[in-house]
Amino acid sequence: MLPVLFSVVLSPFWAPLAAAALSLLSGAWQVRGSRVAGDPWKKALQTGALWAGGTAVVLFLAVRMLGDPGNNDLLHLKRPLAIPLHTYGLLIATAFLVAMQLAGRAARLAGLDRERVMDLCFWILLAAMVGSRVLFIIVNWEDYAHDPASIFAFWKGGLVFYGGFIGAVLVSIWYMRKHRMSFFPYADPIIPSDAIGHSIGRLGCFAAGCCWGAACDPHLPWAARFPPESLAYQSQLTNHVIQLGAARTLPIHPTQLYEALGELGIFVALTLWRTRKRFQGELLALYLILYAPLRALIETMRGDEERGRVFNFLGALARGAWWNLSTSELISVAIFALGVVLYVTLGRRAGGRTEPVAA
Repeated sequence: MLPVLFSVVLSPFWAPLAAAALSLLSGAWQVRGSRVAGDPWKKALQTGALWAGGTAVVLFLAVRMLGDPGNNDLLHLKRPLAIPLHTYGLLIATAFLVAMQLAGRAARLAGLDRERVMDLCFWILLAAMVGSRVLFIIVNWEDYAHDPASIFAFWKGGLVFYGGFIGAVLVSIWYMRKHRMSFFPYADPIIPSDAIGHSIGRLGCFAAGCCWGAACDPHLPWAARFPPESLAYQSQLTNHVIQLGAARTLPIHPTQLYEALGELGIFVALTLWRTRKRFQGELLALYLILYAPLRALIETMRGDEERGRVFNFLGALARGAWWNLSTSELISVAIFALGVVLYVTLGRRAGGRTEPVAA
């Protein structure tokens, strides 16, 4: 576990300049993307200005909310500003960058509009972050109701993949309808990159100590033991599984790594199958069919009961019952069913075609 990779310390003089530079780079990148998409200079510059201004506001508010009391005004800092680089955030960002690049490359190989795909990936990024956070907050609303400010502390973990996936699908449907793009031909090149991105993101979960597993055999060679600053340790302490002062948690399943390996396997499988697919939408359907059982299996080894279960409102009757599924287990059932329906329906619509189609 390595929650903070390192910290960047900026003096009161350099901090505002660094924020301004990041804002201008954000705007310049959007100008480039807008021009590549064929927009005139006037519209491209307007887009760039909007993004530069928006980035500046976000950075200012981030320092205001997260900075030390008395030293949280970016324009009037009294002492150096320490910016921790959280391993979780870094790996989540890496996951999105890798996924976007692979999706763009796959779209180009399939003869699709790469720039449209890259633009779509940006919207997917926003929708996935919001959706994954919203679902986690809904499931754990009792905790956040007492501390609303923690809703925005996403760098500490607290993102539910299914929430992000649902958000990404919804925004993809909206974007493709707006630009008159066929959904399934574009979904197939993008979906394998989702698997590899999720795999990298789970490494961030392991580094942050969230999404931990249940207790396991202490002789298990790969058993994980998390330190006191981890959420797993705090949970075991609160539930009296360990005593105050314990050096580490009890040995637990590294479920984050299990899922990372599983998603990596799905990515390899979909990539190898890409040139053999028989109909548009096959890779998307296969992803749903493969991921849902993987997630359901991982859920049986999870130890973070704080993530909530569907029938907890029944009280003692549901506590420990096999039918009291976690939120993700219930969604997995629906996702698997959807994958099967898509595979059968799209396969039949393709007319039993056996020759591969363009991926």
